[in-house]
Amino acid sequence: MRKVRALLIAGAMVLGAVAASAVPAGAVPTKVLSADLGAAWSTVLQAPSAESPFGTGGIAYSCVDIGDAVAPFGPEGAPACTVKPGTKIFAAAYSWECSTYEGNGTTEAELRACAEANNLPVAPEVTLDGKDLPMTRVQTSLLHLVVPADNLFGVPAGTPGLSVADGWVALVHPLTPGTHEITITVPGFDPLTTVITVEQ
Repeated sequence: MRKVRALLIAGAMVLGAVAASAVPAGAVPTKVLSADLGAAWSTVLQAPSAESPFGTGGIAYSCVDIGDAVAPFGPEGAPACTVKPGTKIFAAAYSWECSTYEGNGTTEAELRACAEANNLPVAPEVTLDGKDLPMTRVQTSLLHLVVPADNLFGVPAGTPGLSVADGWVALVHPLTPGTHEITITVPGFDPLTTVITVEQ
């Protein structure tokens, strides 16, 4: 089982002022949030260990490009991410993943139950530039994975696997140029802050 406290925001931005367009995308359908969470986990789990924040790559690879957004994503968040103007930030404040590689189950139902049972029952406290950032709890679809050589699980290259993740997430509209700060506070852990720098 793998968990992530992604200071998406804490690993995604540290700004002094947030423009109106930089607020959380409150009307984002849960299916979009679910797909983004799935994209983040699929990317880091299918990367070689040296290119994964969960492997030897560490924080150097914790700003994950998931296609429609950048996700500060890793076991201890992302200290800082630099993004281009117009980039959305996918913030995963807390997420838990279960897979067949880790022996968490063999069926979708077992993996889903594992991820759900290990996620936080209530949303972590998350702020963006000092203002509350609401979180939505979502689960991914069943993720079909194939790992490369030097993978996180120590299995042969090309080994297929299944995974499901459950997480508290938000999608943040593009932020204004400059630096932004996202802080995530999870009970029992020190607060994590991520600085997001939006290029001019």
